[in-house]
Amino acid sequence: MSDVISAPTLVTSAIALLTIANPIGSLPIFLNLTKDFDRARQRRIGFLVGVAVFAVLTVSLLVGKFILEAFGIDLTSFRIAGNLLVASIGWGMLTAKQNVLTVADSQSPAVVPLAIPLIAGPGAISLVITFADDYPSPIDLLAGVGINLLVAGVIAVALFFAPEVARVVKPTGMSIVTRLFGLLLLSIAIQSIIGALAEAFPVLTK
Repeated sequence: MSDVISAPTLVTSAIALLTIANPIGSLPIFLNLTKDFDRARQRRIGFLVGVAVFAVLTVSLLVGKFILEAFGIDLTSFRIAGNLLVASIGWGMLTAKQNVLTVADSQSPAVVPLAIPLIAGPGAISLVITFADDYPSPIDLLAGVGINLLVAGVIAVALFFAPEVARVVKPTGMSIVTRLFGLLLLSIAIQSIIGALAEAFPVLTK
């Protein structure tokens, strides 16, 4: 466990969280769920999704570890399980497997299903909890909140301008970006699993 988080680790953590959030890959689902809304409501929902994602990730960052402890779940076990989930999400992105989400006409999709579970799902939550476990100092947690804010901001901007972004990127471009994000996410998850296994079984590092 490191006392002070390094700049490369901050960058890696931000990339991992942004990758699993996958704002570009979420655009088609967002557009489908909001296709019957006027432009003003679409933009409002995009902004609210960013706010909800920030809230969920920050609460998970600050108190997620204590919730796990209350249920007697070991952090190393959670790290391995969480990163296996992250790896499965990355594999799904890489192989273009998508979940079909629907919402009632009278319901706002901002929190469910867009913020949870599409963007701030179990994989993203597991990432921020393990970040808090590895870097528990107040300064590091503040950096983690900053990462959450950055990622939530990118998501809010991407969804706010979803129709314009979709026209520029086009379906082929979004497919390429999603696969690239999936490969990066899978690589990061595997590296994290290897580190967790080394912590759980120190004899493997000798």
